[in-house]
Amino acid sequence: MAALRRIACLLAGEETPAQDLLDVALGHSPRVEEGGLGLVYLDVAGLHDLYGTEEAIGRRLARAAADRGLHVRVGIACSRIGALIAARRGRGVTVIEPEKEATYLATAPLSLLDLTDEMAARLGRWGIRTLGELTALPSAALFERLGSESIALQRLARGEDTRPLRPWEPPLAFEESVEPGWTVETRGSLGDLMAGLVERICEKLVRRGLSADQFDWTCRLTDRTVHEGSSTPAVPVNEAAAVTALLKASLESRPPRGAVEAIALRAHPVRVAPAQESLTDRSRPSPRLLTTILARLVALVGARQIGVPTLLDSHRPDAVTLAPWSSPDERGGRELRGAALALRRLRPPCPARVTLTAGRPGHLQSDRLTSRIVASAGPWRSSGEWWTERPWRSDEWDAELADGTLCRLAHDGSAWWLEGIYD
Repeated sequence: MAALRRIACLLAGEETPAQDLLDVALGHSPRVEEGGLGLVYLDVAGLHDLYGTEEAIGRRLARAAADRGLHVRVGIACSRIGALIAARRGRGVTVIEPEKEATYLATAPLSLLDLTDEMAARLGRWGIRTLGELTALPSAALFERLGSESIALQRLARGEDTRPLRPWEPPLAFEESVEPGWTVETRGSLGDLMAGLVERICEKLVRRGLSADQFDWTCRLTDRTVHEGSSTPAVPVNEAAAVTALLKASLESRPPRGAVEAIALRAHPVRVAPAQESLTDRSRPSPRLLTTILARLVALVGARQIGVPTLLDSHRPDAVTLAPWSSPDERGGRELRGAALALRRLRPPCPARVTLTAGRPGHLQSDRLTSRIVASAGPWRSSGEWWTERPWRSDEWDAELADGTLCRLAHDGSAWWLEGIYD
């Protein structure tokens, strides 16, 4: 005969520190599952030999939480959902006996389940107010009207939650540090120490099949000040050579201001899903080579000057900023394909002289293009940021020249500009 499952739920406010709540649960049971903000489940089966009855176990958990300044409600039942509803309905410690769990759940209000707004509205229109009323509905008809989600909710309402607890595991820490015992005053020596830390961290990453998308380093100087830095590779990597090149370039672009007596390095691990290269798609650059090249560029021009142009949330034409580089897969795999017309902007725009005919551009003269304008569309008038020190206003025209060239013209109220040429 299978052993009876007994699960306790610790329910606190969403602002409760997660680690404090976990420490309370882990101090009483080795099988603990994090259920969300302010919510922890733990296996209490077999704990009566240590702590007494289930009511005593619940009171002990509540006292342990109170000692940490936490106010929790405790529910104990045979399933997660039973323990959760007991904690939500009760005021302190609520224990549901196994033979009474079905009756207890049947009288519980439906609002105690985590329903979507749409599901709650539909069940409300049907007059379903309690879990018992939900379980009484025919499953086949419920599936036809509300889909598989409703069947899962109906099983929860019956207390049918046989999934084992997912044991909580501490987050993996990929951090290494070194205190050489002497002061490091040259960049070369500092880079060698960093390379040793990189080797150890990358070995851990490879062993667990992980990569890292960010590396943070901290240098403690002899004057007890701290010099910190961060480097983000173009793609998650776990190759020591590429990471070493990236971090050395970061240190060269922003070296510590003084002798170093200790250094620490932390990696942010991520799991990269394996992907098979397609025979039809264009080949991608090697992550190691790409990371190395970007590291050298960062050392030359600075981290803020490297990235992908990204549109700003502004009505200003061509308002862009540089965002950290990400692969096409991370951007959603969207690419511009089959574009019929593309504007190649001139940065900065080229000064121009435009002759108007009946209020419309009739002739263009500039260092780039000079010709009669045979057709034009516009103006598209825009302005903005009038509340700043650099307000702007612009009238834009698309113009076709006599030789078939299409271009973009703009007038800012005082001068004309050739802003771009269409491909």
